[in-house]
Amino acid sequence: MQITVAVEAADGDTVETDALTRELQEELLLLDAAESVVRPDGDTAPEGAKSGTVTTLGVLLVTGAFSKPALTSLVGLVGEWRQRAQARRVELTVGEDSLVVEGLSAADQRKLIEAWLQRRSDDNTPQS
Repeated sequence: MQITVAVEAADGDTVETDALTRELQEELLLLDAAESVVRPDGDTAPEGAKSGTVTTLGVLLVTGAFSKPALTSLVGLVGEWRQRAQARRVELTVGEDSLVVEGLSAADQRKLIEAWLQRRSDDNTPQS
C-alpha cells in the first residue's frame, strides 16, 4: 500500500512546511510497517537552480504492508505529530480516498479517522 501524506504549515511558509515535512518523515521512519518514507521528486528545477530536480514540498510517500493495527498506528502518529508540531493540516491519501487531519474536535476527528480506517479495512477484505 502507498499512502501520500501532505503537510501544510500553519502560516503556509515554505521553509516551515519543508522543516515540518522532514520532522514527520523522521517519525514515520520509526514505524515497523513503513518500508519506505520518501519525499517525491517534482518537476525539473528552474533554469539556474543547483539541482536537476525539486522535491515536492510538503509531500511524503509512505509504502508498506499495513495491517489495520499498523495503519491505525500510522494515523495516530500523524495526528499526534500534527498537534505537537502545530501544523495546520495533514492529509493522508490512499488511491482516491483522503483523510484530512486538522482542527476538528477530538471526537469529530476520531469519527473521521475510524470511518477512513474502516474503508481501508474493507479495501483489504478478500472478495469471494
